[in-house]
Amino acid sequence: MSTLLDLSEKIDPLSAALFVAVNEAAASLGMEYFMVGASARDMILALGYGQQSRRATLDQDFGVRVSSWNEFDRLKNALLTTGLFKETSQVQRLLFQGALEVDIVPFGGIADDCGEIRWPPHHDVVMSTVGFEDAYSAALTVRVKADPPLEIRVASAPGLTLLKLISWSDHPERRERDAIDLAFILEHYLDAGNLDRLYDEHMDLVEVLDFDYVHAGARLLGRDVAKIAHPGTLCVIGKTLANATAEEQQPTLLIRHMMPKGNVFDDQPGNRFAELLTLLRIFAKGVQDG
Repeated sequence: MSTLLDLSEKIDPLSAALFVAVNEAAASLGMEYFMVGASARDMILALGYGQQSRRATLDQDFGVRVSSWNEFDRLKNALLTTGLFKETSQVQRLLFQGALEVDIVPFGGIADDCGEIRWPPHHDVVMSTVGFEDAYSAALTVRVKADPPLEIRVASAPGLTLLKLISWSDHPERRERDAIDLAFILEHYLDAGNLDRLYDEHMDLVEVLDFDYVHAGARLLGRDVAKIAHPGTLCVIGKTLANATAEEQQPTLLIRHMMPKGNVFDDQPGNRFAELLTLLRIFAKGVQDG
């Protein structure tokens, strides 16, 4: 994993207590996990680099590597027996100390050959976990508590990007938030500790893209996503990007979701569409760069 990111002085006490409880339960069962979703976005971009998203979240999401639903149930039971968690109507969701919604998403051997899981009890709700292994392998090490020290794995910006793309393409009708997060990461990637890398390792992007800061960041992000993704994952996001950037005259569904109603660009929707279309195409070019 990457160099340690110490956020222990920025983590609120309730979240710190949650991380301790999840880590103890997972460790007692020998399970590997990492933070994903909007909570990981805020951990890395907001707390780590001061890039605050306009879409706030109080949820905490964790991906847990398990081989069966029996293992998943064992983890849930281990959390519930602490007395700190309560069950909800959703299989994957627990409530921590009556205040934090916690989603536990299983990946790994539990998925079928297509990378999909089918949620109990009826196994009729299907979710793709393609990209989770890639994002887990590329996760950052983050210190969330200093005394005693606790370090957890948190999805990196490239890992989050591929997870957001796959999550949106899996169920676009109800995953608009993933598209909003994707736009945010694309536009702030250089601000997430990557500016020096741009000049030290990718100077060609500065020259090719006419010193456009945001565009250079989007293409660098594409290159970084390509480095961590397996061929199957790249195939999935490649198809999503091709569909999203095919239309010149009006926004595709992904781009419409990237610029939701009520945002500050509503008075110039045409300009915003053109900007996001360009960003996605530049990002896709970065993925193709490998």
